[in-house]
Amino acid sequence: MKSACIKCFCVLVLTTCATLYAAAVPTIKVGPNINITKSAEDNAETSITINPNNAMNLFATTTAGTNVFKYSTNGGSTWLNSNISTILGGTSGGDQQAAWDNFGNLFVTYFAGASNHTIIALSTDGGATFSLLKDTGGFFDQPNIATARGAVWLDYTNNQRTAIGAAVTGLGTVGAFSAPQTVTGTQGSFGDLAIGPAGQVMSVYQTQTGVGPSTIFANVNPTGVGGTFGAQITIGTTNVGDFAPITPQPTRTIDAEVNLAWDSSGGAHNGRLYLVYTDRVDTVTSNTDLYVIFSDNNGATWSARTRINDDAANSKAHFFPGIALDQTTGTVAIGWYDCRNSASNTQVEVWCSASSDGGSTWAPNVKVSAGQSVSPGGSFDFGDYNKATFNAGKFYYSWCDNSNSTNDNPAGVGKNTDLYTALITIGGATTTVAANATAPFSTSAQNVALSATVSSAIAV
Repeated sequence: MKSACIKCFCVLVLTTCATLYAAAVPTIKVGPNINITKSAEDNAETSITINPNNAMNLFATTTAGTNVFKYSTNGGSTWLNSNISTILGGTSGGDQQAAWDNFGNLFVTYFAGASNHTIIALSTDGGATFSLLKDTGGFFDQPNIATARGAVWLDYTNNQRTAIGAAVTGLGTVGAFSAPQTVTGTQGSFGDLAIGPAGQVMSVYQTQTGVGPSTIFANVNPTGVGGTFGAQITIGTTNVGDFAPITPQPTRTIDAEVNLAWDSSGGAHNGRLYLVYTDRVDTVTSNTDLYVIFSDNNGATWSARTRINDDAANSKAHFFPGIALDQTTGTVAIGWYDCRNSASNTQVEVWCSASSDGGSTWAPNVKVSAGQSVSPGGSFDFGDYNKATFNAGKFYYSWCDNSNSTNDNPAGVGKNTDLYTALITIGGATTTVAANATAPFSTSAQNVALSATVSSAIAV
């Protein structure tokens, strides 16, 4: 749910050159689309997570809709309602996100009950039942939740970005949360939260500039629970602000939707931090592209950026990227909304890609959704984000869909959206010829100055 704050954000556009070379890219196979909710009401702004101990156990939720908290025990073929809506005695007010840890703890954050307090709920039985774990004591916007390395963290907007964390030592065994600590004094919005292999934590966000441009910042807590967040890191700029209208999302608008994935797999790229975001050539066009950069030193410096959507650059809208990393293999994958097949730039499909070589090359884009969806209208459009999850070769991206491609949306075609997903199996690498950006995406102040002179040169 977007705050009432005015969005501010500047996009640094970097020149790149393309280098052709042979590379190994993962194979991608898309299973049938699954309508999770099959509801006549509107479902939008989605989150999905997979149990790392049981690949058949999934949990999915949406902001729009009445108490949409669903779990599956058969890989998403069928879905059941959890009891989570009974917590604090009321319905959800939105901004729902979920994360599963290796102990089997499922953490969900959202605005709960009549008070709309930002809370964390905990399930230890696969998402069937929940208990209240933490009430933050207030309505704090844009909460992000992450769990890994024996910890759970929540960050949110309370005039500035704020975070709390707790140690986790077993199933249902969660320590006391730390006192709220300021991540940054900047009024950052949206963004994401991730935990690294040493327990370090990054909070990333963008400045509030409306249509843009906007600056992407981050702060890192290098020691995790018990530690504090360090100085603000300037990552770069984007021409997608925190409230940027585009043709498929004209009312709710989009943000850069900066998302993180941190490699703790123990593999060749252990410790690599991936960041995906949305950019465009100016602050007016609806033609947006998705880019990935990565860092091997906790965000101090970043790689060249690589455009993920492989259709023509700056030609159609691409938005709401959801990134996830398979900690069993180190492969990273992204799903997103894509208008490449819409002449009017208003009809969205879901597409995906993946990288098995640390983000150097990406597989050719694969279409996930069986049909095309359009905004159902009203003030919410498609919401603010969609999330993804990835484990043991199984990648799921969740989205809202009114194509009725599965013939089980009671609202029909082009009306209220249902919560959808699909099993995307990502397997061993094949050899192909790929192109990759080679220009650096630096954190230096020099980049900000460069943005004025290179803003029209986009990586191709």
